[in-house]
Amino acid sequence: MMREAARCFFLFAGLVASLFAGLPVAAAGPGRDAWAGPPAGARSETPAEMPLRMVMDVRSTHSDGRHDFETLIALARQRGVDVLAFGEHDRFDIRLGLSPVPQWLGWTMSHPSLQRTGLKAFFDDLARARRAHPEMTLMAGTESMPGYRWSGIPFHNLTLHDAERHIIALGLERPAQVEALPSYRLANIRGPFRFSMAFWLLLTGSVLVMLLRRRKRGVALLLTASLVAFLASWLMRPRVDADAAFIRAAHEQGLFVAWAHPGTHSGVRPGPMGVRLETPPYNARVFHPAKPAEMADAFAAIYGDSDDNCEPGGRWDRFMMNFMAGAYPKPVWAVAAGDFHGQGEAGEYLGNHAMDVWTANGARTPAAVLEALRKGRMAAWRLPKDRNLRLAALWLEDGRGHRGLPGASLLAGGQVRLHAALAERPAGGPGPRRFRAEIVVDGRVAARPALGLDAPLDMSLQLPPGAHVIRVRIPMQHAIRMEANPFLVRVPG
Repeated sequence: MMREAARCFFLFAGLVASLFAGLPVAAAGPGRDAWAGPPAGARSETPAEMPLRMVMDVRSTHSDGRHDFETLIALARQRGVDVLAFGEHDRFDIRLGLSPVPQWLGWTMSHPSLQRTGLKAFFDDLARARRAHPEMTLMAGTESMPGYRWSGIPFHNLTLHDAERHIIALGLERPAQVEALPSYRLANIRGPFRFSMAFWLLLTGSVLVMLLRRRKRGVALLLTASLVAFLASWLMRPRVDADAAFIRAAHEQGLFVAWAHPGTHSGVRPGPMGVRLETPPYNARVFHPAKPAEMADAFAAIYGDSDDNCEPGGRWDRFMMNFMAGAYPKPVWAVAAGDFHGQGEAGEYLGNHAMDVWTANGARTPAAVLEALRKGRMAAWRLPKDRNLRLAALWLEDGRGHRGLPGASLLAGGQVRLHAALAERPAGGPGPRRFRAEIVVDGRVAARPALGLDAPLDMSLQLPPGAHVIRVRIPMQHAIRMEANPFLVRVPG
């Protein structure tokens, strides 16, 4: 009997070792749909009024926020918000499971999310709020966990990776769009590999020994073959890029997709029950995408933490210049995402992270807002709770009198004219009225003019032939910061 057990064991071990010897590596496929790049001479809309004030990534009691819709709408009205975009967790479950079936075998720690509070209740509440408040554009979205993985051993060195790598998907109108997101199904989570492998080997080995003791050799061999097939289907399965899969699914649902807090360092820390949380900054996922055809539309340039992505000559400038050179199929735009949960919580107030959004002809429909976001027609703000600064105007004019808004592509002569003006609506508290702006051209600060409520900016820039990325920003001053999306300019040689 011992010889039979040894023979089955060595057969089983040899087959498993052969699986590890040549695991395939999944290659990145070709792009799904490439953006053609900025068309020469394209012109943008120039609305006759100030841009809309928008606040996105706001949590309500439908997930882990403190306030219901009515309270949030009242808070938004106090800050002069025109567009309020909810960003609920679609599913906020941390599940420790056994690979390759962690969805079936495991333990879950659940947090409030749409999956728990109910999709129908959320969309019914949204419809009621839209009817009750037609003066405000209300939009729906999620802040989702595309996927995460575990490593280590429970109660020893268990580590949760990438659970705080979040992506915002905006433009939801029906429950089916949420259900189509892989994050809602926990489709791309992975259990601890070594622990899972040890479990299956120990379980199968125990059953194998029991069968051999009972002289069930045929069943033992069948069990060994079944386990090898099971491990083969697991180990040879192509590795899924959870981020790319989420972005692809969200785009298929017609959603606007933005990376949330990509440069934060708060994702690396001790977690509950001795678990180590390991989500380092994921700037590389934003600015060096593994699958350029499955890129997000935007990234949070302004959020509750700080990073250097928008510094002149930094990651964003380099990406946009590479885009203009044809390295990427589309640009990535800057947004403000506050991750708002409750008024005064962690020192945050609704409206502190806001955007100015230029829609076509000032339209206030969700579709018009989404179109403007996709075109980069916005500027992101970080404000203190008692200030409501916004851009009254921001445009770039070519030599023929054609004006473009942020995000616009322009074919210009050697000289362009830049204009910017500030306003405050509703009136804010005491504080500075002028700021030192920066005009960034191709990653370099070309000028540092004054820009204020009583000091509009109007200046000319001389550009050499070639492709240029021109943007306006207010670096952090008096707890105020602004990052506008760039103008994309081509000057014929």
